[in-house]
Order: sequence, then C-alpha cells, then structure tokens
Amino acid sequence: MKISQKNFFSIAIAASLSLPLSFAMASHDDDDGDNNMRTMKVSITNISNTVLTPPIVALCKKRMSPIARLGEPASDALEALAEGGATSGLAGVFADNNCNSTAATTPVLPGETLTLEVTGRKKDYLHMAAMILPTNDGFVFTSGKKVKQIKRRGGLRLKSFDAGTEFNDELCANIPGPQCGGEGFNAAREANNFVKLHPGIQGFADVSAETYNWGNPVALIKVR
Repeated sequence: MKISQKNFFSIAIAASLSLPLSFAMASHDDDDGDNNMRTMKVSITNISNTVLTPPIVALCKKRMSPIARLGEPASDALEALAEGGATSGLAGVFADNNCNSTAATTPVLPGETLTLEVTGRKKDYLHMAAMILPTNDGFVFTSGKKVKQIKRRGGLRLKSFDAGTEFNDELCANIPGPQCGGEGFNAAREANNFVKLHPGIQGFADVSAETYNWGNPVALIKVR
C-alpha cells in the first residue's frame, strides 16, 4: 500500500499527539537541564560594614524545614551559628536531609565576595547561613529557594536576623570575632527566645554604632 506524503505527515502528527504526557514532560525537563547534576558556584557578597563568618551553603533535592522561621525559637544548630559562627550543626542537619553542603574556612569582609562550589541541580533548593560580627547573635540566611529561581532573579539580597538566643548587650566579652574576641556560644537563652529581624547596633556598650551599624540588605547571593 502506498502512503502519500500528506497522509504520512498526518500519521506522524497523530502519533506524536498520542504520546503520554509524562514522556513529553520528561523530555522537556531533560532539555531544560533541571535534572542534570553539576558543580554550582554560589557567590556571597558582603554589602554591609560588618563581617560575615565563614558561611555554609547546601543544595537539597527535597524541601526541608528552613534554617529559621520568624517568631519561632532557633534550633540548637542555628544558635551555635548565630552566637559563635559554628557551621557543624547545620552541616549535620543538611546531611540528615541528604543535601550536598560545603562550608567556607574564611570570613567575608565588607565589600568582598566569597565563592563556594557545591554539587546539585537547577531544581534543587538552596540554603545558606552565616553569623554577623560584631553582634551577640545576629545572622544572615536564605532557605528553600530553587537554584533556577535565584538565577532567573539575578540573585537574592538578604536581610539580617536576630536568633533571639542571646541578649543584645553589645559587650565585647559576649561577642566573638576579630572586633571583640569575646565568648561565642553559650547554652543559656534570653527571655525573648524567638527569631526576629535584627535591630542593628545601638551603640550603648562596647560596639560603635557609627562604625558597625548597617542597613538592610547585608548580603547578596548569586548562583552560576
């Protein structure tokens, strides 16, 4: 039986329309590259006059509880980071959620950019956190935005937060880091034990508001 050119194209089109929707979507995903594992370069730029402790970055295949929630008590892992810059607790949380994570070994000084490499996919969820110095328990973070969303937006500008685990007395004895060199983590928690926006440096003790106070945002994060 002979098939005319016209009938051939009609049969081909009908066959393509009969393909399962899941097949068509899977093909689109593969073309878009969302499922392809690659090395992502995550850049954190400090756009404040404070110092950011060595940040930790993670890429997660599935949604997980965010690093912080406004109005809720900080986790022990977040407390350790916000008071002393320690990232090991959050690294353990990421490992428990089958995420790929990496932590820096150097701080991010004012105006500087630090880039970390971590393996993941464009459809993965990105998490990042670092302590703000000199503060008692100030930190910056982002949690749960997809890599492709961050790329589409050209990056994220991050605000400053207060872990609510240590009273903001601004005494150098209670603030670690290069400016003060005081105590970092302390297991005791203040009465207002919940995450909130950081009020900034007030300048009523050892830390100069003129030198170290900041406005939001404090950091810019990009992925490529």
